Amino acid sequence: MFKQARFRMRPWCTARTTSVLSTIGILAAACLAGCQEGPRQASAPAPAAETKSSAAVAKPASSTASGPVIATYDGKSFTLGDYREAISSLNSRARKSLDESTDRRKQFVENHIISKLIYDDGLHRGLDKDPEIQKRLDELKEHLIVQRVMEEQQNATVTDEQVKAYYDAHPQEFSTEKVKASHILVDNEALANEIEAKLKADKTQFAALAAQYSKDLSNAKRGGDLGMFGRGRMVKEFEDAAFALKADGDISPPVQTRFGWHIIMRTGREEGSVQPFDQVKSQIKVKLVSEGRREKTTGFIDQLKKKSDLKIDEKALAEATSGDTGAASDDDSKDMPSGH
Repeated sequence: MFKQARFRMRPWCTARTTSVLSTIGILAAACLAGCQEGPRQASAPAPAAETKSSAAVAKPASSTASGPVIATYDGKSFTLGDYREAISSLNSRARKSLDESTDRRKQFVENHIISKLIYDDGLHRGLDKDPEIQKRLDELKEHLIVQRVMEEQQNATVTDEQVKAYYDAHPQEFSTEKVKASHILVDNEALANEIEAKLKADKTQFAALAAQYSKDLSNAKRGGDLGMFGRGRMVKEFEDAAFALKADGDISPPVQTRFGWHIIMRTGREEGSVQPFDQVKSQIKVKLVSEGRREKTTGFIDQLKKKSDLKIDEKALAEATSGDTGAASDDDSKDMPSGH
């Protein structure tokens, strides 16, 4: 429960934008059908193969494309240059699949052109002016711009000198030393302080108090025993407190992590040595790049909030609802239990 979770950026995409991308993907499905394993009937478009971008929408025929003419349609030509441009959005596996089969290439070209014909038909009917389509395109545009800006914030470089400096300054992080510990986990500081006071009076109560109070049910009945662990296994605040305990039987003051409030008792220790730099330099570089990205992104967002003078009215937020007071829709009702 308390192992360190790897940092991951939250997707800069709303559920609505995801729906937009799915809708746009329908247009691309016909173009990408030929990338599936084995030949298929050209008249039955298959699911889209994985692409580099979910926004691989059919484009008008390129006026600069050149090479032998592969196909003609509606007074237009589809050349080798057009073909290579069309497959550029596919991943390498999909492109290799096309290279290996003339039938798949034929199917891809046919479906690609069919997609263009469908697109042209929609244009002739004025669907590009449809308010709903315009709204979805605006949402897609917003998503892509946000994504591009956030990608720029993810650029972070780390030099070999920075990696070595970090290693020299934090030798304890690369030690193979291990400790054995037990803990009591509770939701609030007040209860943690109360338990600490009881342990100061009699530390032999630790196992009983863990069984009584700890919300970590995976080990509460075992006196909160977490077993032996090394550096990097636990969240930082917990790890720092556990390794700081000097002797078996020592108990930490309450320590807060994202899981709650812990009281930790050291119950064992194994000696270790510092791992050589060459063994851990890649690990350090990944860590520093991740931290650099996080700091850069957080700083950028904080700057935007400050510059825009962002304020949220907590009272108004507490009263905010969807405003949907009507009956549940057919789709919503499918997720509702059938009884009381």
